[in-house]
Amino acid sequence: MSKRFAADNKTDELGYRGQGTGYRIKIMDNKKIKGIVLFAVIAVSALTAFWGLGGRAIGNHEAYVGVTARNMISSGNWIVPMFNGEARLNKTPLSYWLVATAGKTAGRVNDFIVRLPSAVLAVVCAIAIFYFVSDWLGFRTGILSALVWSTSLCYMRYSHTGRPEMALAVFVTIAMLSFYSAIKTQERRKQIYFILIFWISFAFAMLAKGPAPLPLIIPAIFIYFLIFKRWKLIPKLLPIAGVILFLLIVMPWPAAVLMKEPASLEIWKNEFLGRAAGEYAAGSKPFYYYFGVMFLFFLPFSAFIPFAITAPFYKIWEERRDAIIYLWLWFFAGVAVMSFCGGKRQHYILPMMPAMAAMTGIILDDMLFVHKSYNKKFAKIFLAVYLVLVAIGIGVWLPAKPGINQDNEDDGNYVIRDFAMRAGVETAGKGVIAYCKVNPSFIYYFSRNVPVVGDINEIYDRYCGGDGIIATGEKFERLKKDGRFRLDITGIDDGRGLFVNK
Repeated sequence: MSKRFAADNKTDELGYRGQGTGYRIKIMDNKKIKGIVLFAVIAVSALTAFWGLGGRAIGNHEAYVGVTARNMISSGNWIVPMFNGEARLNKTPLSYWLVATAGKTAGRVNDFIVRLPSAVLAVVCAIAIFYFVSDWLGFRTGILSALVWSTSLCYMRYSHTGRPEMALAVFVTIAMLSFYSAIKTQERRKQIYFILIFWISFAFAMLAKGPAPLPLIIPAIFIYFLIFKRWKLIPKLLPIAGVILFLLIVMPWPAAVLMKEPASLEIWKNEFLGRAAGEYAAGSKPFYYYFGVMFLFFLPFSAFIPFAITAPFYKIWEERRDAIIYLWLWFFAGVAVMSFCGGKRQHYILPMMPAMAAMTGIILDDMLFVHKSYNKKFAKIFLAVYLVLVAIGIGVWLPAKPGINQDNEDDGNYVIRDFAMRAGVETAGKGVIAYCKVNPSFIYYFSRNVPVVGDINEIYDRYCGGDGIIATGEKFERLKKDGRFRLDITGIDDGRGLFVNK
């Protein structure tokens, strides 16, 4: 066989094979096939992100975002977030701005609109993973990586919430992916392009949920430079111009807030430093907490985590090994930093999960097509057992899982939604106060501010003056036993009620 014939018969990553003197047998044009495959992956990403998006009742953390966004629209004040008549400065504002922008465009803020930015950003993250990973390692690996990310449990869970977690994850992901592209490209123009994306994404991650991006991004990059001794690259990464750009994006909001709310500095100190030290919302999670969470979040691909953990230590990956090490550092440096923090929550690991998805895409590509690190026999046995276990898991899970658009009456969010809507009808045109700590989701569905009053005498005076009284738990029981108050409606859990003097 001639060298020309051998070259023409080489199979590419889509399975096409040349024949004879250059004639190429193919069912469709190569670009068209790639376009169809990419469209299908984006469609899957959109389906898993948007399916049933507005079907579940809003939870308390989402309610903070929804109510604050409504207040921004109604007041025109987009600088100081307001919730129930008070400044809401615990979080940075990007999620409020995104929901407020969507709500202003749509003309309302409802459950779907509150979650819309997270769903859109989740799909953007899948596209970013495809773009960068395929640029490094080929189209097929990029597709697999994006597909793994967009069908993982963490993707589906946090694309369906109005909380800021997905915004943080997306911008951390784009920052980390673009940084690696910047240090690997040999073309200066592309390097500048990628490093500008890095600094801008880093800044938007800070606005999404600062200062979390600092420990999620900087340690991994520093360790990578330390291992590979790439210090000479630093001057090419716009260290001065990039930092200036970063600060120009990040600093205007806190500076503007400080001018209006000087006490915000103490709030940020308690929220950020206190939470990291475990002095604020510490919980009782062990150091190894996230090593269990990552298996839960990565379902149904958790079986690939052990392969990803060990992958950087095998030289057989050759040219792919550098990318694997970078992704590995991104994931495990972030997990380690979060593990040292006193306050631990499941969602803190989300910004590292795209790195695990990309590593899994590399491993899957080898098992399915390349067979360089895993031979065909091992890959067939492993994948067959894996698919059987996934099928069994889905078969057990689906019958026990309520439909995504069905409300469960045992769900506390549904209870609050039902009660808030009925209370809103009963108190139309009346003032309403709360003799308790009022649920944020109640404020969201009630669509009005509800001042909290703790003095029973003031409560009675306001009641006599015509205000409705909301109470839950022990305060609800106390007002029921007090003969001066008339109970108008109760929640379906009989743990909350509205008292109205008619």
